[in-house]
Amino acid sequence: MNYIENGNADVEFICSKDKPNIFLIGDSIRLGYCETVKNTISDIANVFYVGDNCRNTQYVITNLCGWQHKFNCPQLVDIVHFNCGHWDIAHWSGSDASLTSEDEYSKNINTIIVMLRKLFVNAKIVFATTTPMNPNGKVGVNPRTNSEIERYNRIAVNVAESNGISVNDLNEFCRDWDSRYYADYCHFTKTAFECLGKEISLRLKNYLQDK
Repeated sequence: MNYIENGNADVEFICSKDKPNIFLIGDSIRLGYCETVKNTISDIANVFYVGDNCRNTQYVITNLCGWQHKFNCPQLVDIVHFNCGHWDIAHWSGSDASLTSEDEYSKNINTIIVMLRKLFVNAKIVFATTTPMNPNGKVGVNPRTNSEIERYNRIAVNVAESNGISVNDLNEFCRDWDSRYYADYCHFTKTAFECLGKEISLRLKNYLQDK
């Protein structure tokens, strides 16, 4: 699979002044596209990402300070692009409730935005929506539905927009993808991840131009 950990979890992130610096945060979906993004825009920007799966909103909140300390100069980060949703929405071990309630999710997304603004003071913050589940209807581990994903996305978008944060709607981009694009219940094939990564690269270029 292409969404396993990418292995740069323990390295220092060296920002430079000659290129914009971009930090990608997210779950296994981000792990699937981050290398493509890095390679696609390496000529115009430095792209950094942690090697581990950033899991759910609580995990992001508790690790943000540690991730910021990886940077030699956090104030040089131009964009922080983050996603977290699949883990929060999932019904772990068959639970009737999602791991993170809707109210908690709203609060946590807001907390992440507040923290990012403090930790990366010059960065444009971008929230990326949670991608859809495989439309073949098969239920994977820790199930979640597209209707739940859409509901949680609306919550996060409302929080982002109320904070003046840009939204990269990855769910909209992938919405019409059929089961051929999926490797399992929610992760994409290598080719589909590359397609997603190239689209994100284009959007990041636009964000840099608008910054």
